[in-house]
Amino acid sequence: MKFNYKLHRLCGSAYGVPNATNTTSSSTSGGNILYTSSGNVLLSPVSNRVQVIDLLTHTATTLSCEARSNIKTIALSPDDRLLLIVDVDNHAMLVNFHRSVILHRFSFKRNVRICEFSPCGLYFAVSYGNHIQVWHAPGLRREFAPFVLHRTYTGLGDGVVDIQWSSDSSVVMACAKNGTTRIWSVQTVEGYEPATLSGHKSGVVGAYFEKISPGTGNRLRKVYTISGDGTVVSWSCSYSDDSEEDGTKNNLIESSNAAVSFFGGGSGNDLFTSKGTAANDESSSPQAGHLVKAKWKATARHYFHQDTDVTATNFSMENNLLIVGFASGVFGLYELPSMSNIHTLSLSNQVIKTVAINSTGEWLAFGCPSTQQLLVWEWRSETYIIKQRGHAFGMKCMAYSSDGVVVATGGEDGSIKLWNTSSGFCYCTLKSHTAPITACVFSNSSVVLSASYDGTVRAHDLHRYRN
Repeated sequence: MKFNYKLHRLCGSAYGVPNATNTTSSSTSGGNILYTSSGNVLLSPVSNRVQVIDLLTHTATTLSCEARSNIKTIALSPDDRLLLIVDVDNHAMLVNFHRSVILHRFSFKRNVRICEFSPCGLYFAVSYGNHIQVWHAPGLRREFAPFVLHRTYTGLGDGVVDIQWSSDSSVVMACAKNGTTRIWSVQTVEGYEPATLSGHKSGVVGAYFEKISPGTGNRLRKVYTISGDGTVVSWSCSYSDDSEEDGTKNNLIESSNAAVSFFGGGSGNDLFTSKGTAANDESSSPQAGHLVKAKWKATARHYFHQDTDVTATNFSMENNLLIVGFASGVFGLYELPSMSNIHTLSLSNQVIKTVAINSTGEWLAFGCPSTQQLLVWEWRSETYIIKQRGHAFGMKCMAYSSDGVVVATGGEDGSIKLWNTSSGFCYCTLKSHTAPITACVFSNSSVVLSASYDGTVRAHDLHRYRN
């Protein structure tokens, strides 16, 4: 007989923290969800564990490691090797994602609300109360002290809500509850002073860098900030060496190169080798080096025109898509910088706490912790990829089918849910009782008996899904 049992997957909830009191405190609000680099796997925190959902095979597995308490935030390295998990008590653990092995544990002394790896994978940033801390990302080998602090950045007057990195990992940006956003350089840059963007009347929910277009000299041009009252402010960065004369000169050089190429049959770039070399040197320099003496200015304001607050945002830099979740359960998909509304849908009547978008920009993921809902929506075809929901007020009883394929659970909400043990998903919800269910049992593989506080015992036919 084998006794080396190993956890394979959780059944009963796909997101959030199952509770029996229906509270909405910070310990039961649920963490953030995120995609892997491939865009086909979704990570969802459930209580003190992490569910790994494969959207192609439609199966779910659970990492064997567990946090000390409910998970608040998770972050995955760009190469999908390291997973950083922080719980509500600010205890962090670094996990080898592929092997589900805990490499190191660490405790932060202040409240950690969000964490984010840099695009290069060499750093990760965490909110540290009103500050943010940037740490060197450790390797896969176990070390005595793998967490090495790089620097602590200050200047925000309230708790940090969101952290974003620039594309070359040389600039880090954070926004706070007091409506301000601050931009720092990761390394020391001579002459650079951190910029503060203050143009909102309420707390900022998210702040994002715009994708750098080719031919801009590897310079940051725009930043978008979104506040809880539904306002989007577009910030443009102007540099001291930007002028109309430079633009006219560059256009003249490009025209001359084209003329030489047309009439001489050559490339025409040899005549301006020094200019091309200077351009290459400029594009290879870090983005933080260009921000010296740069000025940020609010150039546009947009409004969502919703009767509720913005609770969650996410941005796909490659596709210029902004996804916004509202407290009413409605989400909107917008294209930047025009802010044109591409798609709007009502998913639930509860607050959308976290949103995520995959690398291709096709699959949108939403998490509603109050109802333990996890939704993945493909907005182009307008279909659900995954639609899962746990028991509203906790689970009371459960029963295994004789063939081991189905697990039936009864909840405080008076519903019976049927879970497929192979995939870990709920495929049917039976609502026939008006009070909490006290017991459930399989009479055979196709009939479930349930008893409830409403004084009834009901038999449910699993072929016709009725009692």
